Amino acid sequence: MNSSKNNWIKYSVVVSEEFVEPVVQMFSRFLYGNVIIEKEGDPEDGIINESIVSGYIPKNKNSEELENNLNSGLSLFSGVFDLSDLKITEISSEIWEKQKFDPIIIEDVAILPFKDQINNFKDYIWVIIEPSMAFGTGHHPTTKMCITLIKKYLVKDKEIIDLGCGSGILGLVALKIGAKSCFSIDVEEESVRASIKNANDSDLSNKIRIEKQDLLKSIDIDFNPDLVIANLNSFLFRDGLINISDIVLPEKKIIASGILIENLEEIESIFDSYNFQIIERCKSGDWAAIVAQKKDA
Repeated sequence: MNSSKNNWIKYSVVVSEEFVEPVVQMFSRFLYGNVIIEKEGDPEDGIINESIVSGYIPKNKNSEELENNLNSGLSLFSGVFDLSDLKITEISSEIWEKQKFDPIIIEDVAILPFKDQINNFKDYIWVIIEPSMAFGTGHHPTTKMCITLIKKYLVKDKEIIDLGCGSGILGLVALKIGAKSCFSIDVEEESVRASIKNANDSDLSNKIRIEKQDLLKSIDIDFNPDLVIANLNSFLFRDGLINISDIVLPEKKIIASGILIENLEEIESIFDSYNFQIIERCKSGDWAAIVAQKKDA
């Protein structure tokens, strides 16, 4: 990717509620976790029968190969349950950024899309998260759960790490709450760029370090974080906890989110196998977050 001006590809499929999980898992594997779930129906009437599973990825020369992989996976699923054809939409960052974005309030935290709104939210803990194709604008329930848990478990004036930082939102909120410093990593260059810009706009560039790293390969850090924040997905916890566990010292905690409720028991079991104790669980809609503490060896 060269800049935020690049186009993105949105892949979507409609599937019944009970079969969302396998589609999300397959999309997450090919789209690096950049997957969202939207509901179809009328929530006010309690009628929600189908979900739209969508994933985003920068357009590149491998887009045709990715499309073939997704269609192959969906073809296998179609023999077991009903789902729509794969819908492919090209989206420019310019179109995305021209949409109307309102501030998001989570308790006393204000997530502002633009700097000119700061004066209206001086009584809040505020950060600037400019709308972009990097994930993490604050709307997703996993982000909201993480912010609530950060407020509860963050020890002020301590160093933290944000894994899979997306837009940088969670690390920036943690810094505003009182973390001493934050090291944020993401596998996507677009996310690294967005996080750097949001840190500058939030007046936090002197307290945060942002790098491109793939946590599935290794996590390269030069300090011992007091708190680990990881708003990822079930696939990344399954395959990446071996590396994540290495950076969590005994008695230290990790806030782990992005877990579908259907996977919660399995993910908790994986944490247990790496000597973690679950000390809190949160649920919101289809999603769950946990706080896990590393046991003494």
